[in-house]
Amino acid sequence: MQSKLSSDIIVEILMRLPVKSICRFKCVCKLWCLLISDPTFIKRHLNLAIIDKDIEHQRQKLILRSSSTPSLYHVECDAMTSNDVMAVKLHFPLISSFDKVKFIGSFNGLLCISLEPEKLVLFNPATREQKVKRIPNLYIDINRSLDDRVSRPPIYGFGYDHSFDDYNVVKIMYESIVYVYSLKTDTWRRAQRFSYRRFNSDSGVHLNGAVHWVFARGKDSPLVSMPRLIVAFDFAEGKFRELPRPYDDAENVTAVGVLGGCLCWLGEQQDFWVMKEYGVKESWTKVVIGVPFLNLRPLCFLKNDEALLVINEGLIVYNPREDTHREIVIHGINGRGKLEIETYVESLVSPNVWNWELKEISD
Repeated sequence: MQSKLSSDIIVEILMRLPVKSICRFKCVCKLWCLLISDPTFIKRHLNLAIIDKDIEHQRQKLILRSSSTPSLYHVECDAMTSNDVMAVKLHFPLISSFDKVKFIGSFNGLLCISLEPEKLVLFNPATREQKVKRIPNLYIDINRSLDDRVSRPPIYGFGYDHSFDDYNVVKIMYESIVYVYSLKTDTWRRAQRFSYRRFNSDSGVHLNGAVHWVFARGKDSPLVSMPRLIVAFDFAEGKFRELPRPYDDAENVTAVGVLGGCLCWLGEQQDFWVMKEYGVKESWTKVVIGVPFLNLRPLCFLKNDEALLVINEGLIVYNPREDTHREIVIHGINGRGKLEIETYVESLVSPNVWNWELKEISD
């Protein structure tokens, strides 16, 4: 006698499957296609990775590119149990050899990419959906000299505004002008004037509805002598705010990061700081690792609480309990340039919700 599964059980099973398998199951029947495309199911599938660490580890991926080639590659984080992993090339036809490609950030499975000088791309590597948006000619302060306008590239940040259920891109240019792009309304708006000084053109890191950088305050003093500050742009409030630092003497710190949902203050040599409770100065905790470094960027936690880190431009798996580390060698990437790496967790979230022209990438 043939038994039938209830719709609730079917949903529970589908929610635990990889994105690639779920996308194939859209072809089973019209009912399944409607179910998998439903925003409620997409959110439940996404939230499961937030509350279940095993599911999160299964869906966790790296996306990479070499500075000497415009191609994109991805790597399974589960493959990091081996010291040698193979990268798989992604078919991403929007990128040409003439594009200046830069990862801005990722959230909820969506990767934001800048193709300078005039394109933004929102890309879901798991579903292969992508959206392209040309950056309009934004306001230029005519009182600034031409040298000041073109001397430094813009700074970007990408994140999610929970209060409006919207994905935003912030762009800081000409050292003082700030614009925010809403992916829901498809509009740019002028934001609070930028009154800090930057140390580089790195994109900010997203956490708790804000994008974070290390900046300095003021315009007149020599940059090297100015104190480093943690500055966040809050998408909901549309303005900058400062967060407490773990200590005041921070002349060698030029970056922050995120690890395990916590903000990190990245110094040099053999330690960095982790803010265990967001915004609380007393929660800063010093982490000392047995790997000397000039620069460090945390990526994510792997299984067994090992941390995946970029140290001195190399990929390292660090075991904090045993204070040991091992180097990861990635094969299959063309070119010998510097690797740019971004993490993402596979999801069904579609960039199509903002009514851009949909482009699906076939294998």
